[in-house]
Amino acid sequence: MSDMKLNIARAFQTAWSMWKTDWDLLLRVAGLFVFLPQFASLLLVPLMPALPEGDTSEAAVRTWVEAFTTWFGAYGPWLFGAELLTLFGSLVMLSLYLGTNRPPLGAALAGSLRLFPRYLLAALIVSLPVGLFLVPAIGFVLVLPAMYIFGRLLLTGAVIAAEQPIGAIAALQRSARLTRGNGMVMMGVAGVLLFGGQLAAWPFVAAGRALGGAPMANPVTAALLDGAASAALTAALIATVLVRIALYREALVLNREA
Repeated sequence: MSDMKLNIARAFQTAWSMWKTDWDLLLRVAGLFVFLPQFASLLLVPLMPALPEGDTSEAAVRTWVEAFTTWFGAYGPWLFGAELLTLFGSLVMLSLYLGTNRPPLGAALAGSLRLFPRYLLAALIVSLPVGLFLVPAIGFVLVLPAMYIFGRLLLTGAVIAAEQPIGAIAALQRSARLTRGNGMVMMGVAGVLLFGGQLAAWPFVAAGRALGGAPMANPVTAALLDGAASAALTAALIATVLVRIALYREALVLNREA
């Protein structure tokens, strides 16, 4: 197994083929569960209170904490709800391709509801390495180890959708086994998937947020930019799901040949 490598080029070609063939179905699922929640979040949730710049006094920090607590109390549940819907949409897409006998959309929706608690738990665990980037002082040092772990666990969601019934922890372990010997490659793929969509959407997000915070901004222009950012994030999520599906299938073939 250690001498056998995943065919990453073929996986990306397979993902592109699925994109072209099933775009209409994917757009219906992602439009409802990904685009609309993301668009609503960008359009309706105000900017998070900015950290005090140049003033690290106790009073300034306390004022910011109070403002952030108020902001999060008002809008945190909405942001969390949007992320839940996005996660559910990704699980539906996984189920459409990896569920038993390629289920129709209605069956995929019903099956995803049943699987969602374990999928959510697994997603929270998989996201922990990414959260290490935000740790002050040591985040930069942990980037490579965190991305390596994230890459090894990248197939967890596909495992949950394809290998029912399987628990969250068992799916994490299964992903690690499927990617054994391909850790560095998976780390690279994980980096592309994680940052590619964010980079594509960043110009629209930044411009939309800037206009949203400007008192004389044109609301129509700000809404168009938020819509463009949401569309970029939606396309990136679809691409990410399809690549994970293709990589999972490649890993299965590799393990059978090993």
